[in-house]
Amino acid sequence: MSYSTPSTPHHGAPSDRSPVTALVMSILMTLCCNQICGIIAIVFSVIAMGKDGAPAEQDRYIGYAWTTMGIGLALSVLLFFGYILFFSGLS
Repeated sequence: MSYSTPSTPHHGAPSDRSPVTALVMSILMTLCCNQICGIIAIVFSVIAMGKDGAPAEQDRYIGYAWTTMGIGLALSVLLFFGYILFFSGLS
């Protein structure tokens, strides 16, 4: 039994994260949840889109965009429940 080797060298798996996906999610977050973190995530996504020649830098900026969106979503949820708890305690 012989194992064949691939004819082309493997330079790493392609990134599952796309700068376009991060940009779309950032825009949706800006419109729906947290404008400040959404705008920061948009900036990171646009920077990532400009880093086509450097996939490591592109992945880094996409990670920054997703991290910023996660922080913004967490803040939005906390503020929402804080708002509900605050006003339910007043009545």
